[in-house]
Amino acid sequence: MDLRQTPQYAEYIKQLGWNVEKIENVNVFIRKIPIIGSVVKLQRPEKLSKNMIKRLNDLGKQYRAFQITIEPLTIKHQSLIVAHGYKLSKSPSLCTKTVHVDLTKSENNILSKMHHKTRYNIKVAKKRGVIVSASKDIERFAEFWQKQAFSQRRMFLPMKHEINAIYTSFGKDAHILFATKDKALLSAILLILTKDIAYYMYATSTREGKRLFAPTLVAWESIRLAKKLGCKLYDFEGIYDERFPLPSWKGFSRFKKSFYREFVDYPGSFVKYQIPL
Repeated sequence: MDLRQTPQYAEYIKQLGWNVEKIENVNVFIRKIPIIGSVVKLQRPEKLSKNMIKRLNDLGKQYRAFQITIEPLTIKHQSLIVAHGYKLSKSPSLCTKTVHVDLTKSENNILSKMHHKTRYNIKVAKKRGVIVSASKDIERFAEFWQKQAFSQRRMFLPMKHEINAIYTSFGKDAHILFATKDKALLSAILLILTKDIAYYMYATSTREGKRLFAPTLVAWESIRLAKKLGCKLYDFEGIYDERFPLPSWKGFSRFKKSFYREFVDYPGSFVKYQIPL
């Protein structure tokens, strides 16, 4: 089951002000927009049928939606979606390509799949005194993430509410890892777990942390943690996709791709626009 179809994610999206409806036990997200109407999203369902799309369109009418989006899990659903009047969007809202790490393999096997420089950087980070530890301090994580977003990209991204909401919604299945040296925080990851999949949800680092390869070490330790907790897959939750190019994604995509060479492509977002009545 994809992250978006879990009860915890439904709780998270409610905290962000969305409504959640069910179609055959599948989450559908609705965002009401005053005066204009609403947007409706069906994201990564395991199953999809003509009846489900009909009921989705009915929900669109009920909520006066001007935009209905379907983001399928597999390519096999594409022809069905297009047959109901949906068109491929140039701007998907979910990542369309990602890296999956097979956690059923041994740690040595996973290490062997990495780029040799990534394995080397893990050793260097340890040698330079970087230590990774678990934490439950979501406030510290959120402050750190936002501070780095501003200091390195000169962008104020008000994501503290979203970070706190997903952490509280997933509860025991949300894990924070901090990478430190001499008590100075260098890098951090917020990992979200479903039954079988661990998601690299939020991550950040200082410039000094990057120089010490702290992001590489904390990512590796998060993979080890997910494996220890029984997950079968580790999802890096998005890399650069040539079909929907976002140049700003190229840098961190190189980092993620260095951990494993197993890529997964999703079909993208299919959208139907209508005049809300």
